Amino acid sequence: MLTIRPLADTPDAALAAALPHAPYLRRLSDRGVERDFDQALVTVRTLPGEMPIEEAMTVLRKAKLAAHLALAADDLAGTRDVMDVTHALTDLAIESVRAALRVALASRALSDRGLFIVALGKMGAYELNYSSDIDIAAFYDPDVFEGGERAPGDTAQRVIRDVVRLLDETTADGYVFRTDLRLRPDPSSTPLAVSTGMADLYYESVGQNWERMVWIKGRAVAGDDATAARFLKRMSSYVWRRNLDYWAIDDIQAIKRMINTKIGAHALAEPSPDIKLGPGGIREIEFFVQTQQLIMGGRQPDLRDNTTLGAMQALGDAGIVGADTVNRLSAAYRALRNLEHRIQMRHDEQTHRVPADDAERADVAALCGYPSLSRFDQDLLETRQAVQASYDALFVHEESTIDAQSIGNLVFTGVDDDPGTVETLSALGFGDPSIPISTIRNWHRGNVPATRTVRGRELLTAILPRMLKAMGDTGEPDEAFRWFSRFFSGLSSGVQTLAMLLANPELLDDLVATLALAPRLAEILSRRPDLLEALVSGQEPVAPQISPDTSFDAALDDWRRYHRDQSFLIGHRLLHGLIDASDAAGHWSRLADETIRQMARVATAETVRRYGEALGTCGVFAMGKLGGAEMTAGSDLDIIVIYDSPSLDGQTWFTRFTQRLITALTAPTAEGALYEVDMRLRPSGRGGPVAVSVPAFGHYQNDEAWTWEHMALTRLRFVAGDATLGERVAGIAKAAIAARAASDDGKIAADISDMRMRLFQEKPGKGLWDLKTDHGGLIDIEFILQQDMLLSGDPALIRANMADAVDAVARSKPDEAGTYEALATSLAFLQALQQVQRLAVGSDMVADAIPEGLKQRLCRAVGATDFASLETDLAAVKRRVSAIAAEKLHLPATD
Repeated sequence: MLTIRPLADTPDAALAAALPHAPYLRRLSDRGVERDFDQALVTVRTLPGEMPIEEAMTVLRKAKLAAHLALAADDLAGTRDVMDVTHALTDLAIESVRAALRVALASRALSDRGLFIVALGKMGAYELNYSSDIDIAAFYDPDVFEGGERAPGDTAQRVIRDVVRLLDETTADGYVFRTDLRLRPDPSSTPLAVSTGMADLYYESVGQNWERMVWIKGRAVAGDDATAARFLKRMSSYVWRRNLDYWAIDDIQAIKRMINTKIGAHALAEPSPDIKLGPGGIREIEFFVQTQQLIMGGRQPDLRDNTTLGAMQALGDAGIVGADTVNRLSAAYRALRNLEHRIQMRHDEQTHRVPADDAERADVAALCGYPSLSRFDQDLLETRQAVQASYDALFVHEESTIDAQSIGNLVFTGVDDDPGTVETLSALGFGDPSIPISTIRNWHRGNVPATRTVRGRELLTAILPRMLKAMGDTGEPDEAFRWFSRFFSGLSSGVQTLAMLLANPELLDDLVATLALAPRLAEILSRRPDLLEALVSGQEPVAPQISPDTSFDAALDDWRRYHRDQSFLIGHRLLHGLIDASDAAGHWSRLADETIRQMARVATAETVRRYGEALGTCGVFAMGKLGGAEMTAGSDLDIIVIYDSPSLDGQTWFTRFTQRLITALTAPTAEGALYEVDMRLRPSGRGGPVAVSVPAFGHYQNDEAWTWEHMALTRLRFVAGDATLGERVAGIAKAAIAARAASDDGKIAADISDMRMRLFQEKPGKGLWDLKTDHGGLIDIEFILQQDMLLSGDPALIRANMADAVDAVARSKPDEAGTYEALATSLAFLQALQQVQRLAVGSDMVADAIPEGLKQRLCRAVGATDFASLETDLAAVKRRVSAIAAEKLHLPATD
């Protein structure tokens, strides 16, 4: 066990022995600072309020230096016990706060009636360390405090700012105490001085268990005693709850589990530990005491001692903690606090870390009375091991039933970023751990609807370790947390959702992975958090019943809600392997087809309502990926509208219908958007009418269409409207393609080769993971098959779907069976990868930036054993396709 030994028999001799090892004490001694604690305390205690602020600042700082040097000498000589030193330091802090408040009030000719300051943390327990900052909170009762010429709240802020300046500002004489007011209610959104009414409301509604721990040590130290007493009496019922439900106790246990949940021999054996926050440190002893006080102090008032050692003894006297544990932890606490003083008096720094440098650590050991550094290190290790063992035994029975994640510190209490938590989150891959720490801290303060209830906050505590671990596992923790924040902020009430995630850990993992790896799905989920219930229940969204009486706008909203839910489920199932990547295109395409049919009905009804009955019939035809039923997440819709009308006014009516159809498909409403629509593949492209008559369509395809337009025409597929018209238009398209083949003199192959070369120039490939435009990508396969269809002259070979096309062409060319079999397998491979790629990141993807979780899903899409072999297979597929394209399309060979 660490034993702190006096350096000499007298303060003079002890200080002389310490000076070579403590530069701060040496500076004070060299400056001739007078060493007299009692006189320093009297000076501060009797400082008149009427003294000018600048003069008071000088007096306070000189008194602090005299007290510091005197207490260091007494401490090093052992003439004051370590807890006597902390008590003396606290006395100085209390009198300094009182003096500062006197001066600040007197400078405005005010009294302290209705205004008071509470000491929290170590100051409240008379346990300040040598270079401690002081945790205080300032309150005022607006019905009692007289603000003078200003409102009470405004004046209170100004007074407390002056108090902080008097104590905290560094001048030529140094500072008095670093002053921290961040333990006040919700410090990110409240002023320095908080009204008692606001404080009551905060603690009653969103106060957290860790804040109850803070207030165990709360004590009024300055200002209006009567107003402070009334406030603290109300706070007592908040801190000391007579009955705690299961969730409150589990929340306290969860906080414990998140402190040093991953402690191995290496962490304890570190020669440069943080003796406050590290494993086996002061915080663990304090937490050991406070958690049990919090759980049992409501029913057992004897446990409410606000000092660490006093409460420890009370727990022992009550039989809650064994005598051996009380003795072991009390001795360790005193030793570690003593060591803490010696670390801090070297440079007057608010640090708790033993120096890593051997020479500096030897100075600390010398101040502790150790002639041997190795012996000091060993004794410190044994002390921390003893603390750790007792701390680990806390809640041991309860912990055995809970799946705690052993990943390291996860502490979101207090106001400072816990160093161990920063280390844990960094190890999980977070780029800037301060962002999640700050965000989670604000969640715990009830700053989102999901955590405005006590139960919501306690459930959040319970899921945090697994949630953060799952974020790390995705390989994109920052992205996962960003989307989870949006999702979590969108919850109107968190209890049901958080309880569901706690009861179903796999669902939590699933949610985090979805948010991290598929921004499209994350966007949907952030708008519709209730979709999680659909995942658990397995229920399919029900398509809305859009009646003739449904208004145009209402129909758009109704279908968008359904489409969003269905899109989420398709994407989710694809991402998590619940549907094969090879089947995903069918799911996306069927949803798009049904959407076009429904919106065409809505557009028809709206056009009829405005302009009368339809002047004929029409069909909506798909082109491109939609035509081939090869949609991916985020694909746009290539469509054309073709009508048949006996009236000269048919063009106007069907143009109006088409405009409403485009609006129905593309317009963003309160429920979001559906698709982007591309009609450039209609006859004459952008320059042509949006609705084309059957005769005009036939004329254009037979007499004016370019080779590339007939290539696109191979993907034509009827989707909505008059089925008879659909068959008629399909026949016209196939006949036009066949007629081109019959009159071909080599132009088709030359045009296709030229187009492919121009595409290479205009859209050069972006590397291995460019699955579409790069050499050996999907466009090469599409061009090969479309050339075969255009050259064959056989309408039976014209297939909109590329998999169907390669099968049909292969049967027509049995002597090239091997080539087309290679194209078929390559097509399936590339399309499967593209489904996952488009869902997760869109079209652009660089191997070095692919998250680990996404790599796993890409491998699963094509049955690859690992990502390295997947990239090897992908490169081979693209080389094979590129070679076939070079031969078939008469292209230059590529490497």
